[in-house]
Amino acid sequence: MIMSMTGRVRKFAISIDPEEVVEFEEPLSYYDRIFSSLGFEQVSTYRWRIKDQECTITADLNATGDGYEVWITVQAPDAHEHRVQEVTDEFDAFLLTSFGTSSINKV
Repeated sequence: MIMSMTGRVRKFAISIDPEEVVEFEEPLSYYDRIFSSLGFEQVSTYRWRIKDQECTITADLNATGDGYEVWITVQAPDAHEHRVQEVTDEFDAFLLTSFGTSSINKV
């Protein structure tokens, strides 16, 4: 019998505003530099991923008229906000979280 375990999936936004998702106005090379320095691998133009035995973290950029929103998705059997906070600290920004709803809350 093959058993598989699916972890919880949580979605976070990294924002320059502590209350709402606001985009960064930086060129793509800026994001690649940050994510690469944290060990993420670029898997497409707007997506980076890091994977280990504990969890998978995916970073996605959503283009807006002024720049890019930064969204982080974590799949893990337990909480990994501390790992997303490391990414947030590199952006010198705020971590907002969505618990599968349309509401965004400050972490």
